[in-house]
This record gives sequence, C-alpha cells and structure tokens, in this order.
Amino acid sequence: MATAQSSTLDPTTSDASSILYEQLDQYPWDTDAEFQGGLAAILGPNPSPEQAADLTLHARCFYFSRKFNTHVDFDGYNAWRRQQNTAHAARINGDSSAPAATSTPPNEPQTSVASSSTSTATTAVEPAAPYPTSFAHIVELITTGQPIPGIKEIPSTVLEGQGTQSVKERRKKPWEKDTSEAVGATSSTEA
Repeated sequence: MATAQSSTLDPTTSDASSILYEQLDQYPWDTDAEFQGGLAAILGPNPSPEQAADLTLHARCFYFSRKFNTHVDFDGYNAWRRQQNTAHAARINGDSSAPAATSTPPNEPQTSVASSSTSTATTAVEPAAPYPTSFAHIVELITTGQPIPGIKEIPSTVLEGQGTQSVKERRKKPWEKDTSEAVGATSSTEA
C-alpha cells in the first residue's frame, strides 16, 4: 500500500519538499517590505511580463531560503506550482480544461507582482508611458499650448527705464594702469 502511494507521487517532489513549497507559496509576499524593495530593484523600470514572472519566482526562492535558512530548489518549486495549478484548474473547470491550465502558470506570478507593488503595476499595465503621470501631464500641457501651473509668466518685451546704474567704479585689469601713474611714468622716462 505504501509503495502504491509513493508511485503516485510526482518523483520531483517529496512530502518535505511539498510542505516547504506550500510554506513558500503561502508566505505573505505582499506585506514583506524588505522583499518588495528588493523585488522592485531586481525588476527595474519596464520588465516584460514573462521576465517579471520568472524573476519574481527566482527572487521568492532566494529570499525564502535566505530568511529561513533552508534550501529551495527552483526547478522543483516551479514543477510543484505547475502541478498545483493544473490540479486546481482541473478541480474548478473539470478534467476537459486541464491542458489549457498549463498555459496559465506564467501569468499567475505576474498578477501577484502587479498587486504587490504600485510602481510595477503601473509599468506592467502601461508600458507605452514610462514617465510619471505628472510628467505626462506637463508634456500634454506644453503640446497643447496651455499654461503650466506654478510657472511664472515672463513677458517677451524688455521693460525700459527700470534698470539701475552701477555705483562702483570698474575694476582695472592687471595690465591696465591708473591714469595718474601712467602720466608720471611717461614724464620720468622722458627726462
């Protein structure tokens, strides 16, 4: 009987691995600020959805193994997730849609990434606008010719009569001589 159970289990996972993968999967990734900060640094400004999903899974495995001092096999965890998603989809939709569920696992981490961080959600939803909304708004105001709030309007004409005259005497350059010194120097050379 025990041999029948062991033969029905996936050869890439064991009971201990399954428990570890369940703990990894149930960890509150969205509320862990340290993980979210590291993930945002890893993902960068505009990752592709596939790249974001792959990097997120790698980062989860790495962070979990460092935090809890355990070894997490990425390939084993990835296979376990596919198996769990296939089994879950088969339970929800029936056995006929199980092959279609195999294409959903790469998208599943993307939704968790999008919900976990506002900055990555913005870039994942709108890849065409990498600028912040305030910058995009300013660009729109400039292109439509509307005034930008907070910018002082400078007239294009010069106002005459409002300038001031300098009160200090102009500083002499080193090679220029004072007129009184120049007159004394010429009279002494003539004598």
